[in-house]
Amino acid sequence: MKRAYGQALVELTLVMSVFATAMIWALPNLYGSLQQRNAAQQILAIHLQQQPLRASSDHEPLQLIDYQDKFALVLGDEYSLNHKHSSDYRFAKVVAPLWGIISSRNGFSLPLNTLEHVSLSVVDNHAVAKENRAQQDEQQSWLSYLRLADGWAPRSLNDLVNRPKALTTTHHLHNLGFQDLQALVSILPFAREFRGDQLQLGFVNVDVVPKGALCSSNGSDCE
Repeated sequence: MKRAYGQALVELTLVMSVFATAMIWALPNLYGSLQQRNAAQQILAIHLQQQPLRASSDHEPLQLIDYQDKFALVLGDEYSLNHKHSSDYRFAKVVAPLWGIISSRNGFSLPLNTLEHVSLSVVDNHAVAKENRAQQDEQQSWLSYLRLADGWAPRSLNDLVNRPKALTTTHHLHNLGFQDLQALVSILPFAREFRGDQLQLGFVNVDVVPKGALCSSNGSDCE
């Protein structure tokens, strides 16, 4: 009995020693991996946020060495930062034929190449050809973020007026000269509502404010 008890203590000591040795070896590596992934996530988030502004002002995109110097985010030489635009998403594929029809009529178009893809890839230093390097970056992507960069918000008053007009069927009738037919029909006494100043095809009033937005804070002016 005593011999069995002593053998159990020896085995438990050996197991605990092996486990402690494994933990001492694994914890620093695990901590380093978590720190590296945290730095990578910050780099991709900052890059997605700043790159559109830098591109609009004709500034060069930040590289990994820039993030290391300016933000103290260090990854290592074995990683490369890749950024590209794409229209490879479902909504763009569905809307593209419609955009082609509308743009052929009146030049209306909204950008579809708005999906930004930024990724960190493991670089194989033995790859020499650029084609091989690009292919390996695509295959060995370590971490990647996606974001739609353009929400199609109007940037001028013309966009605010012309975009809804281009998507209104009656606006195209107006371009075909329907106002001349209106002027002819409105001569009749029972068709005065068809006059051009009464019935404006494709008209968009950007100054209209919903009545609910004009209500006072206590709601006394609201119906």
